[in-house]
Amino acid sequence: MEELLRQGLTALGLPPESAPDLARYGEMLREKNRVMNLTAIEDPAEIAALHFLDSAALLTLADFRNKRVADVGTGAGFPGLPLRILEPSLSLTLLDAQNKRVEFLKEVCAALGLSDVTCVHARAEEFAADHREGFDLVELRTYRWRKECRNGLSGCR
Repeated sequence: MEELLRQGLTALGLPPESAPDLARYGEMLREKNRVMNLTAIEDPAEIAALHFLDSAALLTLADFRNKRVADVGTGAGFPGLPLRILEPSLSLTLLDAQNKRVEFLKEVCAALGLSDVTCVHARAEEFAADHREGFDLVELRTYRWRKECRNGLSGCR
């Protein structure tokens, strides 16, 4: 997986130095996925392409440097955690309604030594009530969250 990540990051014009951390995250994902459903994608090459590199591609579309970012409905941490691994200046909040996912994300952050990452167990609409203006960017991968995000985190771009 690590070599695929190096090649993919290079193809995206991103530095490949974070490939080992992304590969470690992938290993943890595959291991945890044996006991809880985090992703239907299990093949290491597909995890690299469809989770990590797909997430990394966002860095080619927007400037995430020194931004406060919320990943709403993060699930197994995509796209937020790969973005944070690749852009260390990013301040990240990972938000998910299922605590078991949040606990997994805390494990990954601890294992990779990631700082400035907050893992929150809450629903988007509940979290938004107290954090309406707290982020520069809000990203999400799941369509059903869009309405809640638009209504609740309206101060975000």
